Amino acid sequence: MNYFIAPRSGEKSHKNYQSTIKNGVPLKRISKHLDSEEVAILSKEEIVYAWGNRQGTVSSWNKMQDGDLVIFYANKRLVMTGEVYLKKHSPDLALTLWPPDDQGNPWEYVFFIKNMKYISMPISVFNSAVGWKENNVVQGFTYLLNERVKGITDKYGSVEKMLELFTDNNSEEIPLESEKLYVNVPKETQPIIIKKVNLTPKLKTETNTTDKTHHSPKKIDHVARNKKNSITGSKGEELVLSIERRCLEEAGKKDLAIRVSRVSIDDDSLGYDILSFDLDGNKKYIEVKTSVSKGGSVRFYVSLNEYGIGKNKENYFIYFVEDINSNSPTVTIIENPMDDSLFLIKPDGYIFEANR
Repeated sequence: MNYFIAPRSGEKSHKNYQSTIKNGVPLKRISKHLDSEEVAILSKEEIVYAWGNRQGTVSSWNKMQDGDLVIFYANKRLVMTGEVYLKKHSPDLALTLWPPDDQGNPWEYVFFIKNMKYISMPISVFNSAVGWKENNVVQGFTYLLNERVKGITDKYGSVEKMLELFTDNNSEEIPLESEKLYVNVPKETQPIIIKKVNLTPKLKTETNTTDKTHHSPKKIDHVARNKKNSITGSKGEELVLSIERRCLEEAGKKDLAIRVSRVSIDDDSLGYDILSFDLDGNKKYIEVKTSVSKGGSVRFYVSLNEYGIGKNKENYFIYFVEDINSNSPTVTIIENPMDDSLFLIKPDGYIFEANR
């Protein structure tokens, strides 16, 4: 196995990292620059993560093989690792993913990674392990020579064991529970769409009768949970995005279909996730709620912002996606969801506030 260090300390590198590592890449955007085999490989991953290098680092990039480990470096720390599973030299692909550098050069030596792990290792400690000066700064994409790897194995047993010692479950690199990601929705997914739904409100006197007195404490993996919840929500939004586009295309409204957008990926404060259109060209504001389970009562969290937007905008909908991980998730379309006369909407939680 080979090991590489990928610095992303500059402002432009950080923006590139945010767009194609932390948030992932929409496969549809880049598929025209890939062959069918490459698309098939990337389609197997729930989220596609990509990084790229310039011409000056081609010798290191050429050494890269499937299964090699890339270690990302920022702000004097090693912050994350990822396993290489595909690479491609393509200026056009690179320019689809990132703007060129200040000299107009694309990050054309592209590679894709998976199995991300989050760490926080001071670069001075790493420098000591590989035999570099304590204050050494990694300037460019770097192939770790065998003698450097040997320094690590002599001290820690292996590179992997060393990195495991610096696992960071509170890393800022980890997607938050509500953070928006680009997620692949499998081609075989055929949603069941319920356009007219006869929902009956729960009585305001009804309470949740679930017995909570026998709660067994257990250790929660917050990293896995947050990422799982982020993926679940994002997958629901991607599914609804495709549904809206397909419906408009089938109605002969391709000009409107191309304008449907997942606005939440850029701004999660709008109070809705998808901006779509009805057949007359009027805007539709769609908030997507997603669940891995199915059946039972329709219950989901509504933020104060979503409630306010939904009360005051015409053509506001909630698309409730259930059983998202199946090949036939159910999508229930709820029009005017913030109508208190039709649905029971109740506060959940409290705010403590005091003057000092």
